[in-house]
Formats: sequence, structure tokens, C-alpha cells
Amino acid sequence: MTDSLANILRSCWNELGRGAVDRRHGFHVPVIASLGLDGAPQARAVVLRRVIAEAGEIHCHTDLRSGKVAEISANPRVAWHFYDEGRKLQLRIAAMAEVVADGPRADDAWTRSAVTSRRCYLAPRAPGEPCDAPSPNLPEAVRDRRPTEEETQPGRANFALVVTRATAIDWLYLASEGHQRARFALDINGAWQGGWIEP
Repeated sequence: MTDSLANILRSCWNELGRGAVDRRHGFHVPVIASLGLDGAPQARAVVLRRVIAEAGEIHCHTDLRSGKVAEISANPRVAWHFYDEGRKLQLRIAAMAEVVADGPRADDAWTRSAVTSRRCYLAPRAPGEPCDAPSPNLPEAVRDRRPTEEETQPGRANFALVVTRATAIDWLYLASEGHQRARFALDINGAWQGGWIEP
């Protein structure tokens, strides 16, 4: 492992970027946590959809009817947890989140999504809504097959992009010979500053 903080920060963003495009990467399905409306933390696994390192942005998608939308609207602070077992690398990232449902950014995110991913936005009921029995919450017509692009279009009304902007990164490398840990935070000028901390 390197002893250069600059290299570590660069590697963090490189690995996050790889996680967004490689479904086998350990960072592809991270956990994002928000503050519930009742004040309790709420954590859930999401698919990492896009990373824009130069803007410090980490994106995922959500159903506009999901609980996280109301939570982020009430308090935009979120926390990400990424762990790659193969690389023995953990990232904990503090960020500010915004739900983007309309406009070019949301339209672009929808366009980039595979039809198999879009299918879940056709759900007739809101995520988390009570039901009488186990349910895929999908229309009968597309339960057992890949929908066409045209069939997914009604799902656009339920789709939103979650844009998060990182404010701090806690990097932890796990090694039998001794762990290493560093913390990075944005300064008042928007530049990343880093330092070593005890693992």
C-alpha cells in the first residue's frame, strides 16, 4: 500500500468509478444511510450508478415513492459505506444528497438505465407499502420477461436520480501486518485535505 495521501485519494475515486461500471467490483452495491423521519438511521443497499470524481459526486437511483426521498428532502445528509473484500478496502463517505426527478440529469440517468433496471419503476405500489403475501410488485405483463423500452416508459414518472456530493472520506485498508487509515475532508475552498488517523 502507498504512503502518499494524494495517491490514496486518487485511488478512492478510481475504485468508486470502477464500482459504478463493473458489477463484479466490491463497490458496485454499497450501502447508503439517511436519517429517518422518526430520527432513527435508515440504511439500505443500492446499486452504484455513476461517479463523477471531479465534482465529488456519487449517484444512485430511487423510486420517487420510496422512504429515502422524504428522508433526504427533510435532511440531505447521508453516509455511504463501501467494502471490497478482495481489496480489503473500506470507504465511509459523508455526503449531501439531492433527489433529482426532472430535467436533463434525471432524463440522462433514465436513458442510461437498462430496461431490466427500469422494470422496477413500473411497480404499481410504493416500495415498503404493506401487502398480503410475498409480492414482486410488478405488473403481470412484465413479471416473467424483459420489457421493451416502450413498455418501461410509464416507469419514468416514478424514477429519480439521487446525486450525492462527498464532503468527507474515511479510507481503511485492512492488512494482517497492520491496518492503515486516512481521512479526507473538503476545506472551505472546496479542496480535499487529508491526514493519517489511527485504524
